Amino acid sequence: VSNCFLLIPQFIEMIQKMPILAVIGIDLAGKKELLGFTVGERENQKAWEDLLQDLKDRGLATIDLWITDGNQSMINAIQIKYPEAKRQRCIKHKMENVLGYVPKTQQEQVQPELLAIFYQPNQEKAQQEAVAFIAKYETIYPTAVECLRRDLPACLTFYEFPESHWRYIRTTNIIERLFL
Repeated sequence: VSNCFLLIPQFIEMIQKMPILAVIGIDLAGKKELLGFTVGERENQKAWEDLLQDLKDRGLATIDLWITDGNQSMINAIQIKYPEAKRQRCIKHKMENVLGYVPKTQQEQVQPELLAIFYQPNQEKAQQEAVAFIAKYETIYPTAVECLRRDLPACLTFYEFPESHWRYIRTTNIIERLFL
């Protein structure tokens, strides 16, 4: 794959508890391809670096966007091997993280307001929704708000790409479906 639009790295535990590190590429035309995977003893930075180096060795020179969960070892490896690429934080995983700091009895109320941040017509409106969410909840659920703030810029990276791609680049759902 030469001009790869995005790659979605993922860690999957199979039935035998064997981790699989996998990367899917999507080109500008929307074609998806499993670019590489490895079976390892655990998910760590070295394992990710080795997989990404294999992609480089096979000719994958440029990445426009990575879509990741919050795994720091994966993020570190990406920054080392493809430092010029942008990162989109999976909003599904981020929302689960944020809501994990909200009492279960209140999640049904908070979730739509959180989701609204990521479904605005542009980044400016998304930022406005985020500011409103933070102002409303920072004294009630400070840890949830801090969790959102920590990755908010990476959660909004998708707005820098064509709107027709947003549906596919907000989350890591594509790769998760591969292993279902």
